[in-house]
Amino acid sequence: MKLKRCLLMLLMILFSPLVFAQQGGVNVTGSVVEQSSDTPIEQATIRLLSVKDSVMVRGVVSARNGSFTLRNVKKGSYLLYVTFIGYDPLYQPLQITGKKNPVNVGKLELSDGAIELDEALVVGKAPEVTVRNDTVEYNADSYKVTEGSVLEDLLKKMPGVEVDSEGKITVNGKEVKKVMVDGKEFFSDDPKVASKNLPAKMIDKLQVLDKKSDMAQMTGFDDGEEETVINLTVKPGMKQGWFGNAYGGYGSKDRYEGNAMVNRFVNNDQITFMGGANNTNNMGFSDLASTMFSGMGGGGGRRGGFGAGSGITSSGNAGLNFSKEFNPAITFGGNTRYSHSDNDARSKSDRQNILPGASSSYDNSEAMSRTKSDNFGADFRLEWEPDTMTRLIFRPSFSFSHSMNDNFSDATTLDNERDTVNTNKSSNYSESNGYNLNASVDFSRKLNDKGRVFSATLSGGNSDSYSNGMNRSDIVYFNQAEALKNNNIDQRSRYDNKGFNYRAYVSWVEPIGHGNFIQATYSISQRKQEALKNVYNQDADGIYNILDSAYSQSYRNNFISQRASLSFKSQRAKFNYTIGLNLDPSYSSSENFVGDTTLSKITRKVVNLSPMAQFNYMFDKRTNLRIMYNGRTSQPSMTQLQPVADISNPTNITIGNPDLSPRYTNNLFIRFQQFMPEKQRALMIMANGSYIINDIVSYTSYNRETGVKTTTYKNVNGNYSGNVRMMLNTPLRNRKFSINSMTMVSFANSNGYIDEEKNTNRNLILSERGGIDFRSSYLDLGVSGNIRYNATSNSLQKENNQNTFNYGASGYTTIYLPFNFKIESDVNWSANSGYGEGFKQNEILWNASASKSFLKNNQGTLRFKIYDILQQRSNISRSVTASYIQDSEYNTLGSYFMVHLIYRFSLFKGGASTNDVKAPGRGGRRIGPMGPPPGHRF
Repeated sequence: MKLKRCLLMLLMILFSPLVFAQQGGVNVTGSVVEQSSDTPIEQATIRLLSVKDSVMVRGVVSARNGSFTLRNVKKGSYLLYVTFIGYDPLYQPLQITGKKNPVNVGKLELSDGAIELDEALVVGKAPEVTVRNDTVEYNADSYKVTEGSVLEDLLKKMPGVEVDSEGKITVNGKEVKKVMVDGKEFFSDDPKVASKNLPAKMIDKLQVLDKKSDMAQMTGFDDGEEETVINLTVKPGMKQGWFGNAYGGYGSKDRYEGNAMVNRFVNNDQITFMGGANNTNNMGFSDLASTMFSGMGGGGGRRGGFGAGSGITSSGNAGLNFSKEFNPAITFGGNTRYSHSDNDARSKSDRQNILPGASSSYDNSEAMSRTKSDNFGADFRLEWEPDTMTRLIFRPSFSFSHSMNDNFSDATTLDNERDTVNTNKSSNYSESNGYNLNASVDFSRKLNDKGRVFSATLSGGNSDSYSNGMNRSDIVYFNQAEALKNNNIDQRSRYDNKGFNYRAYVSWVEPIGHGNFIQATYSISQRKQEALKNVYNQDADGIYNILDSAYSQSYRNNFISQRASLSFKSQRAKFNYTIGLNLDPSYSSSENFVGDTTLSKITRKVVNLSPMAQFNYMFDKRTNLRIMYNGRTSQPSMTQLQPVADISNPTNITIGNPDLSPRYTNNLFIRFQQFMPEKQRALMIMANGSYIINDIVSYTSYNRETGVKTTTYKNVNGNYSGNVRMMLNTPLRNRKFSINSMTMVSFANSNGYIDEEKNTNRNLILSERGGIDFRSSYLDLGVSGNIRYNATSNSLQKENNQNTFNYGASGYTTIYLPFNFKIESDVNWSANSGYGEGFKQNEILWNASASKSFLKNNQGTLRFKIYDILQQRSNISRSVTASYIQDSEYNTLGSYFMVHLIYRFSLFKGGASTNDVKAPGRGGRRIGPMGPPPGHRF
């Protein structure tokens, strides 16, 4: 018996590996490569899904050589699902019979293209920042924002992204001109609509790219109209139905805000309804009136520039954005929008005007402004592609604006000994109306499959605006004789501004050999403008009907420009380059008149040459280098040329110089981008430089007795500037931690004239911003800090060289509590040194909130939030030029609390809700049921 037991145990030991192998399953091996180049793809995600219920059975990532192994796969029907950022996902049916081990599926080829978001599946922590070709992609889920936050709150947390007080967005120093949603334009050229209104919760990825113009995409040649845009991709699953959110809040000091947005995304069709109102400085649309009526108003006294970011603004808006693909050949989209704003701004500023020798003058002022505006706009886009060789785009647009502006200022000019030279109390009131109407048509036809392309553009526009205003100014000159001491102005004014423009453009692209192309273009454009300004004084009966010819100046401008260009482009597998030369003849005429009397008339004919060169090198899909150079000529404005004094502000008189030469600017741009998927590390280095020949600068003379400045213009050489930026984003060994860094160095050399003497201003700026973040299922925590050093020197007054520091630190935390409670807090510390008295800053801004989510799928949230708990908020800025240093302070929102009710709703295809299509991050989501297409059996 003992012998039989021993033999049985021996047999079990010998054959147990085979038994366990059969029970454990087989190994599935293979490799992931790029389809076009057969290059191995490292860190691609390979998932084995059950065909029955789409549950993930196994998952691995590919090695450096692209290989992978899925171990212990039991027999059955599966679906191999392979993904990598920037490539189309791959589905490979797989049948495991258990008769073969290992099972080799061979090379799995991923094709170049955008990820199909409605099929994307991400498990675990995605990289915060990735780089692919010219696109930088941020993973929105990596940056925590509070409940109810909008896109702007998300942008402020991303490395390299800045949002100023006016809502202007810059990424790595380049201003964002447009926001797109899933590749479709969102409210045309007004990025503020998206940043101020789109809920952060709907955003999956945020992609920053330099988008070429429609014509450049048609021809394949850069036309210099490239613009930086942000493309938002909607979270997976939200493209098959209706979704939206609404929130309302009321708080202390009668603060209120409410906003609602409804979206319907189905396949390639989009429609968005939105509207809101608040008095918390969240102006949801750009103020078209501020641009349309720039330079129009009562005239006379000093007026500060106030925008939505200065003071306190109450606003309301409503809009509709849509894109409809009727069939693969026709897509029609556009938007209509209305906005109202009411801004109350108060400011004080201290300016030191640098004068020759050891002297300076000083301007101190306090101002108040009340501005109301109403804006309506509509933009549309019709794209027609009747076949694969032809494309036509038609874009009409219309806008109308009404504005009311009421200003008061109290200004004092002091001499070097701080004695008063003059005072100026002024008040201005104006009401303005105007419209713009524009349209353009782009056409392109491929004439063969080798690259021969004919393209053409025709565009035009018309504008008309007017303004009625009043101006009162009381000026006292303390050093003048009694008879000249007081200057009192009491006027009424009427501005009329009409404009017309058109442009015609043709292009021919001809292939020459393999991968080489030549482009020849010609364009002609004309811009005509008539600006009438009539200012009236009172008669003996107090009626304003006496024309004041000294203040009334009108212009008629006509500008015709042509451009003929020839460019060569070579395209290779790893690199491409373009070189070209533009010939720019132009004609301009300007007439300055009052009534029927012509004061001056100028006619100019100029021919300019401007070269360009561009080089792009792709080390791989995630590492690239771009170098661009262009030379550009710009003409002086007619205001800079007209030799007629403008005395609308008696203490600041301007007069043009008809002998000015055109300005020629040399620009050099270099950018290196790299993403290392194995470390999830993103690196970007950018450098910009410019050198200007015949730069146009102000030539100012200062009357020390009256404090009056008279400014004309002059050409100078030797003005140049440059900057270098480096952005780094990388996780630590523990992937729950990640760090980001933004380093910037800039230098500018500016030559100008102060009181008729040349002054060279040099400005050096060094800045560093860094942060570290931690994320888990129960706690999110982030800390960041920044420092900025600004050194300014002047050749005229070296003893007044300025060195200032700005310091900052911030932190945020989110604590996830049981029963859907959440506590959120953010703290920002700001301080400076080297500023003038009264403008030093040392403040801590602390906001905190507590929220509770409720209803089915947590669709409702009740939140209590306190803003500026320590009541230390201020609004201080400094500006430095070759002629002055100015510190300014504006009124701003103080501390208040608010109770919010937030509601999110969704109805997707098949009756699903947001809980069924939850975005990757906390929990992931499942791929919908899929039957296995015919495939291999192993």
